[in-house]
Amino acid sequence: MVDMKVFHGTTWNVEPNRMGDFIKYCAKAAELHKSLGAEDVRLMSTIAGGPQTQFMYVMVVESEEAFGSLMKTLNNSAEWSALNKEFFADPCGEVVNASLRQDIFS
Repeated sequence: MVDMKVFHGTTWNVEPNRMGDFIKYCAKAAELHKSLGAEDVRLMSTIAGGPQTQFMYVMVVESEEAFGSLMKTLNNSAEWSALNKEFFADPCGEVVNASLRQDIFS
């Protein structure tokens, strides 16, 4: 079996007056995800085809195995736990959906 890059995407509806807070939170999350093994992290805003308050946070990982390892490490991370506690104490958005996809062309 050939390893293919994996993309974990989470779509969020963000409170219109809290977009700045959401972007700051995602920047912190991206830094942590990269330090734990994500190749890249992207935060995409909607410009057409949906509400402009909808964002997609995407982690790029080299393979399913690497993604599993990242999730295991993340679940045991005190820094991740603290960041989630901070976010969910006063959430600026809510998850619409999440998905895990393979990059067929990789």
